[in-house]
Amino acid sequence: MTKIERVSLSINAEAFNAKYLGPAEVANGFVYSSHFERLAGDYHAVLIGPRGSGKTTLLKMLQPSALATWTGPKADAFRSAVKYSGVFIASDISWSKQLNSLGYGKLNEQNHRTLVLACFTTHVIHAVLETMAARANSGYTYRAVVLNSDQEALLARELATALRVKPEIPSLLAVRQSLRNRLSDIRLLANSCSLLSHAQCSEKLALLDYLHLDFLDICSNICASFNEAVGETGARWSLLFDELETAPDWIVDQLFSALRMSDPRLYLKLAISPVSATAYRALFKQDGAALGHDYQQIRLWYSDRTDSKTFCRALWASLTQKHGLRITAEEALGRSVFEPKDNRGVRRRSPYSPGEPWYKVFTSLERKDRSFSSFLKQKSIDLSAAESLWASKRDSVLRKAAPVAAVRDFFLHESKKGEVAARQRKTLELYAGADSIFAITEGNPRWFISLVSPLINFLVESGERRVPGSEQAKEIDAAADRMIALLKTIPVEHTGAQGDELPLDALLEEIGSRLHAELVEQHFSIDPAQSFMVDENVSERTQALLASAVNRGAVMLVDESSSKAIVGEMLNANLRLSFLLAAKYGLLLRKGKTVRLSNLLPRRERQPERQGNGQTQLSFDMD
Repeated sequence: MTKIERVSLSINAEAFNAKYLGPAEVANGFVYSSHFERLAGDYHAVLIGPRGSGKTTLLKMLQPSALATWTGPKADAFRSAVKYSGVFIASDISWSKQLNSLGYGKLNEQNHRTLVLACFTTHVIHAVLETMAARANSGYTYRAVVLNSDQEALLARELATALRVKPEIPSLLAVRQSLRNRLSDIRLLANSCSLLSHAQCSEKLALLDYLHLDFLDICSNICASFNEAVGETGARWSLLFDELETAPDWIVDQLFSALRMSDPRLYLKLAISPVSATAYRALFKQDGAALGHDYQQIRLWYSDRTDSKTFCRALWASLTQKHGLRITAEEALGRSVFEPKDNRGVRRRSPYSPGEPWYKVFTSLERKDRSFSSFLKQKSIDLSAAESLWASKRDSVLRKAAPVAAVRDFFLHESKKGEVAARQRKTLELYAGADSIFAITEGNPRWFISLVSPLINFLVESGERRVPGSEQAKEIDAAADRMIALLKTIPVEHTGAQGDELPLDALLEEIGSRLHAELVEQHFSIDPAQSFMVDENVSERTQALLASAVNRGAVMLVDESSSKAIVGEMLNANLRLSFLLAAKYGLLLRKGKTVRLSNLLPRRERQPERQGNGQTQLSFDMD
């Protein structure tokens, strides 16, 4: 095997969080996806995805500074198409906690909300001014503008009047500094109000008009002022709100309700996790914004494996090229057990013919699995004659059966005495190979980078052109363990008298174990249960934990309806474990049949039993 020439570079933890990167850094590492094209259009948009799915990167790429420095093949086309100025507005848990702490928790709800909204408005305006300054001082031609000192002074005075600030000198920098000072003033005001009665605080706040600016209205006004100053009357701006799942509910409601607005100067592009009761209510109320008419929706998970593979291959190429490697993912990782090389186009041989991968799996399983042998007989399939079957309709049966057979063959062990039983495997090597790793990472850029970076490091350090399956299995297992460790940090609300409810990581392990048993230990089925529906017998506490799991990508929504990319609750949601956890628990990398979740759970995780006659028998049926 030819070795790759060693290079001195090595990939570190490139599973970056774009939150901490500037526009040029984001552009430097950006890998195009069809999601970006859909997000960039001239309309309001809602960007939906779990943690690590690339929401921040996509939003930051719409900033003028990012588009200006992007050098990808499609960069020029996007610079020609995107005529608005994108303003990235960050939000995160720490920022939200700072807002909640205003006034030491001693303010009433109305006074606290007034101060929080003033902070939020100031935060948004400051981001708009940063974008204005970046355009005025840009070293690139894209979206660059020129302001002489007199023009800047005139604009600064106009902005200062609108924003109710008094900068020391008439400049954009001074106006921005005044806004930073305002944030400090608001915190000071909140602290002083904590010493007053609620009525006294309300009177004090009512006198300060800057506390009552509407952030969308003021943004529209100051953008219009800038447009006129630079000779771009009527130019559009886009407010790019990130991580809205961490923002106060009433701000989320205001933003999602505003998608119906028709301000000619502003687009809203809102990023949020899939489960949000507030966003769901705002979007689906009677007078809410209409999908496809008022806004477009972009889901950052792939229902089509082909799209996911295309993105993963592009991301692999970007990572390897940075380190001097010219090798495809298929060359480096090999083919997946679930998608072996098909020689029918070369040698006119069926993948089920003697000597071919699936033939080996089928014959191995047939010897030790009576239920599989019965399945073949029921379908009138003779493996010795499989060469002639692939051209017939029975080939579809073999194709559907193959992944199930591969998993059962891997986990079922026949003892020397001829006894067959499921066994625990210490390796996830079954899930090695390019196509499996593409599936396992779900097109999630952070997961993909985190998983394959050590594999690329292996190529760099060893000089080899193939990463052994054992190395791939080790990193898949490590990635799953990282996800499980993250799940363990999610707080658990104990509602039972003995506090013995399962935490989220144990809950998902229970689900995975039950689905694995259905897949491996029960009679062979071409369509085993691999997904679950949250039925009415699942406790509210478990539903809340599952919502957290969906927002972190540990559990995935499988409803194909485009209108259900945001859900308000877990009840009746169709879910599956992420394919990363599916590999950890020995499942298929497909959604499979759906069963009621309550039938997979210990009794303590279900709703209290209703009075009835007789006992309920465990069933995997949906009916």
